[in-house]
Amino acid sequence: MTNLRRLITALLAFLMLVSAVAMAACGSSDSGGPADTQNGNAAAGTTAPEDTESLTDIERRALIPDDLPDLDFGGRDYRIMCTESKEYEVFAEEQTGAVENDSIYDRNVRIEDRFNCKIKTTLNSDPYSAIVKIAASGDNSVELNGHLDYKAYTPISAGAYYNWYDVPNVNLEKPWYSQLSNDSATIYGKIFCVTGDLAITAMQYTYGVFFNRRLAEGYGWSDRTLYDLVYDGTWVIDDFIEMCAVIYEDVDGNGKQDDTDLYGYGCYPCNPSDVWLTSFDQPLTGRDADGNITIDIMTEKTVTALEKISNFHFNIEGCRVYKNQWDERKYFPQGLAVFAPLAFDNCFNSCRDMQDSYGMLPNPKWDEAQERYLTNAYDQFSVYGVPLSVPTGDLEFVGTIYECLNAESYKTVYPAYYDVALKGKYSEDADTANMVDIIMEGRLFDFSFQFGEANFNRIPYWFRDLLAGKKTDFASYYDKYIGKVEKQIEKLYTFYE
Repeated sequence: MTNLRRLITALLAFLMLVSAVAMAACGSSDSGGPADTQNGNAAAGTTAPEDTESLTDIERRALIPDDLPDLDFGGRDYRIMCTESKEYEVFAEEQTGAVENDSIYDRNVRIEDRFNCKIKTTLNSDPYSAIVKIAASGDNSVELNGHLDYKAYTPISAGAYYNWYDVPNVNLEKPWYSQLSNDSATIYGKIFCVTGDLAITAMQYTYGVFFNRRLAEGYGWSDRTLYDLVYDGTWVIDDFIEMCAVIYEDVDGNGKQDDTDLYGYGCYPCNPSDVWLTSFDQPLTGRDADGNITIDIMTEKTVTALEKISNFHFNIEGCRVYKNQWDERKYFPQGLAVFAPLAFDNCFNSCRDMQDSYGMLPNPKWDEAQERYLTNAYDQFSVYGVPLSVPTGDLEFVGTIYECLNAESYKTVYPAYYDVALKGKYSEDADTANMVDIIMEGRLFDFSFQFGEANFNRIPYWFRDLLAGKKTDFASYYDKYIGKVEKQIEKLYTFYE
């Protein structure tokens, strides 16, 4: 453990060094005078060298300038409201030797030194509702508010946030922002909740299929065989169901199927079920030529997919539907499921001390004709908004620090989590690291999750709701609620006028 900690510390130091050296080189002056930089970040207008093919991804990231001006904010506090469970994204009290924690601590110190400010957090168990009261009262006590994506409708519908396009020094075209998520959430040129690399949960909460190497090998599925299916484009849902169907063992010997037996696949039909339609390349919503929201979920593929997954869950011996939410996080690490739908964050917690070795795979495709493997991040990743209680004269401060938090996260925190930890510390071979990349490259976001509970009549959850209720008549369900959804969408547009 001591050697591992030394290695991780060295890797983190390397990330910091590469960022500083590369940015200093990027900002050097042809005239031989001092570089127009601020603490290692290239000044506005500086461009990266054309020849970057020989550089590592970390070095290329470090070369991208944040284009922020030299500003001094006089030591003022930058106050971020969030829940205690998400505080680790934005704040670390001290260095601990853990690469994930220390990358966040060092990021904040660099930003504080560069702009003469202090990053602080205000913890609130209900930040999406609390910010509505703060914005309405004019209480200037919070610069930035972070909360769960699926709770965004509360402050947006209350008109509690600024449009991010009106916040100075924020460039949503930069690579440290999630273009797919933010483009999806933009309506009529306005976006109130943004996600970027500051929200490390958008990566951690991305779904894949975890598998127990020992158990899979025992049933004739080596990790080499599984990886090759993915590489060959033949990792598809029908074959996956057949694979899981033959795996069952009465571990406790009581003659009954229960949670403590061994299954091919185990899950609770809630959050993991939200990924099925995305993984089958079936969108929930879309936009027409005028930017209006369209409801795209009602297709033959959706109907067939619900029937297929329902049969898999409830009529096949090798699939166990657990009784409680997140039970797959409990039973998979115990070696009671060969395959399980899990997000990357389980590498950092529930599977961290797992006795058996495990691997990661993308979600199966609908068929071989589907071009790529797809997934989503479950709806509890963080998004951020600026409350209207912030005086307009302070928006430059708010935007500058938020931009820098995302930029520095892109350059050092994200690599610490993704490359050093997820693909290094928690991946046992190059193939698993490749699987992580394949999963992330196929990540999609659907805007309906931000309004799913209130203004879309739970459209993003229709699949899971019907599945959990053991109902498969999707067409009837759609016909019952689509009229109400269309009226709610018309109301939603008023929030963006």
